[in-house]
Amino acid sequence: MINIDIIPSKSYAHRALICAALSETPTEVVCPLASEDIRATRECVRAMKSGETVMDCGESGSTLRFMLPVIGALGCKGTFVTKGRLAERPMGPLIDQLASHGCAVGKDDLGRLTIEGQLTGGIFHLPGNVSSQFITGLLLALPNLAEDSRVVIEGHLESAAYVDITLDVLKSFGIRIAADENTFLVKGGQKFRGPIIYTVEGDWSAAANWLVAGAIGSEPVRVRGLNIDSRQGDMRIVEVLGSLGCEIGATDSAVTAYPSELSGTEIDVSGIPDLTPAIALAASMAEGQTHIINAGRLRLKESDRLTAISDTLNSLGARVIEEPEGLIIKGSDGVQVDGGTVDSFGDHRIVMMVAVASLVSRNKVEINGREAVNKSYPGFFKELEKWR
Repeated sequence: MINIDIIPSKSYAHRALICAALSETPTEVVCPLASEDIRATRECVRAMKSGETVMDCGESGSTLRFMLPVIGALGCKGTFVTKGRLAERPMGPLIDQLASHGCAVGKDDLGRLTIEGQLTGGIFHLPGNVSSQFITGLLLALPNLAEDSRVVIEGHLESAAYVDITLDVLKSFGIRIAADENTFLVKGGQKFRGPIIYTVEGDWSAAANWLVAGAIGSEPVRVRGLNIDSRQGDMRIVEVLGSLGCEIGATDSAVTAYPSELSGTEIDVSGIPDLTPAIALAASMAEGQTHIINAGRLRLKESDRLTAISDTLNSLGARVIEEPEGLIIKGSDGVQVDGGTVDSFGDHRIVMMVAVASLVSRNKVEINGREAVNKSYPGFFKELEKWR
């Protein structure tokens, strides 16, 4: 059996670092093995606390979308530097709401965003089908204002579990937000008061890759350090693999996936978009067809992730049909993929998908741009060596 000690949750770490920076009481955020995205948030909150105006977000969408309204709520001026596709990813709905509540936000030819002015409270309207990160950014910012606010979500809130994570972290720092259907009521004048030590729980998104390795490989994989009662939506990987026919075992802090005969099914990824590459790989090794639906938002990630998944798995010998909002995967009934040389598309989750595929490949797999994995999981390839 392969044992993996999972890395800290990227989602929890972003939020905890920002809350700690806003806290009136000192809080140590325990988050070892920080990824590039987490280092970006650490650097931005350090700059914020030091009174600096230029903050480097790297390629981290969470960092940019969370910090932009926070800086507005503090009434500061800030310029956010972006890299990769980050400047192209959706920001309009959030910027519009900031602009209608006292802030001026501009973007230059280099993809840098600048905010200035004092954010004011009131009623904020955001779509529920673009990015839950817009909502989180406001929920982190609005308690700092003197006046009360209301965040109204228009339409169905996708990736709602990420907002649940935000509310969970805010509660740990003494912030109370009332949720009523698609409305969040935020009292102004609240004070962030964190614990002395805040330990970030394990990352279910990262764990999904290893659990898939157990399901399609030749030996069980146990992932340790997970919170079975987590608010992370990506813990649904257990449910998804189960629906494909994988044998799963769980304890209070570990999950084990056993080599299994998988069967295709229909999987709705609207609330778990980051799991799609790992799910697609598992489906490609199953018997029968799998249909991944409601995945359109994946086109707005670090890559056009639907195209990246389809092109990559097909080049390795799988059979994937790309749809506008999903993927149809013709399973191989456990037959190994062929192997070959593929591109990472600059996307950390594509790198991890391909690396796990290499464990069941007939021939060698090479990944151009594999360093993209450092965005979320810098120690990934060290863990992969356990299969050698």
